[in-house]
Amino acid sequence: MQSLDSFTVTAEYGRSHTTFLLHPAGQREPAARMHKDGAYETRYPFRVYTGAGLDELAGYVTEFAAMTAERVEVGTVRHRERTLRPDDWTFTQHDLGVLCGLPEGSGSRLRHSSPLRMVLGHSWGDALFSYRLRFRSAESAGFAFARLAGVRARYTVTVHDPRVSRLLVLACVTQFNTYAATDPRKSAVDLTANPLRG
Repeated sequence: MQSLDSFTVTAEYGRSHTTFLLHPAGQREPAARMHKDGAYETRYPFRVYTGAGLDELAGYVTEFAAMTAERVEVGTVRHRERTLRPDDWTFTQHDLGVLCGLPEGSGSRLRHSSPLRMVLGHSWGDALFSYRLRFRSAESAGFAFARLAGVRARYTVTVHDPRVSRLLVLACVTQFNTYAATDPRKSAVDLTANPLRG
């Protein structure tokens, strides 16, 4: 999975499972699977699997951090909302430092960095417009991340620095999916599922 430079992430929601599939650019078969036995809001971490049968444990992911299969923390991600400025997205990888995420492109900046966010930052805005973030620092070219336009949440990732942990990128996807994106399938399951189960 660490060799993936460009991939799409799609989600499947259910009351008894939540699964994200990573598809390398141009390929139909997934290269990795992020899964938990329970609804999205259950308190347990996702397990990330790779390998030919998508059954080799690569690590663990929450919306705040990622760990290797040996439960060694790779780093953390953080999101803080701000009213009239871009939200503060921070990607901190222990062996790479802090990468800041900022909206990329005029549409993303307009939707999330201006007073218009109060109008455009809702579910219909997600259906009509993509939202792009670029994470980087002076020491790293980082990665680009986008929630593609559409009712169902789909994400694309392009890695510009091979040192970036793909596990921690998945934590970033999970945090965005939890706090900054809409998907009616997720909302429907969240309303009927027990968050303590799973």
